[in-house]
Amino acid sequence: MPSCPAPGEVRVYFADAHAFIAASGGVERALAWLQSTEPERFARYRVDADRMMFLCGRMMARTLVGRALGVPPDSWRWKEGPHGRPEIAEPATTLRFNLAHSAGLVACALAEGRDVGVDVEHLARPQVDEKMVRRYCSPVEAADIEGRGANDWQNRFLAYWTLKEAYLKARGLGISVPLSEITFAININGVDANVSFDGSLAGLDTRWRLQMAQPTPNHLLAVAASSADGVRPSIVIEPIGSFS
Repeated sequence: MPSCPAPGEVRVYFADAHAFIAASGGVERALAWLQSTEPERFARYRVDADRMMFLCGRMMARTLVGRALGVPPDSWRWKEGPHGRPEIAEPATTLRFNLAHSAGLVACALAEGRDVGVDVEHLARPQVDEKMVRRYCSPVEAADIEGRGANDWQNRFLAYWTLKEAYLKARGLGISVPLSEITFAININGVDANVSFDGSLAGLDTRWRLQMAQPTPNHLLAVAASSADGVRPSIVIEPIGSFS
C-alpha cells in the first residue's frame, strides 16, 4: 500500500485514467472529491479524456498525499504555487508532490523534504515542428536530435522536452525560462541524465537526480528531484490500480 516516501527516496505512481477511476468507485465518487473551484475547472474541459485525466489526478493526489500525511484524503488543503505548481497548504509539512498527464496516462510523484517534478509525454503524438528543436533545445541537445534518423529524432526531442518540463515543474518555473540554456546529458543507459546551465542561467544549482522511464509503449515519463541536501534520492516508479 502506498505510504510516505522516506527522506532519501522519491515515489512515482502512474495509472490509466479511465481504468483507475472505474476501479476506484467511478466518476460520481471522483466528482465528490473535488473542492473549491475544481468542479468549475472540470466543467470547462470539453473532451472526455481530459476530464478523466483531471479527475484521476485529483483522486490520486488526494489519496496518496493523505496516506503519506496520515490524514483522510479530503482533510488537507491544496493550493496552487508559482506557475500552477500544486502544493500542500495545510497541514504544515515538508512533503512535496507533483502531477502530470498525457494521452490517458496520469502520474503523481511524492517526495519528503525535496522539490520534485514529473512529466509525461505521448510518443505517438502528431509530428513535432522541427523548428522547435533549435528553439527549445541547447546546441548540444539539438546536435544529438538532428543526428538521428527520420524515425527517431522526434522521440529524442520528446525525451529532452520531458526532462525540461519535469525540471521546471520541480522548480515551480514557467516556460518563460530560456530552455535552450538548459542542457540535459542523457546517460548511455537512457534512464539517468545530468543537467547543466548556460548563458543567463549559468551558475544555477546542478544537484538534481533525473530519471526517465517508459511506463507504456506510447508514453515517456521523466522525474526531477533536488539533491541539494547532498542525498541522491532513489526513484521508484510503479503502476497503481485503484483506491477501492
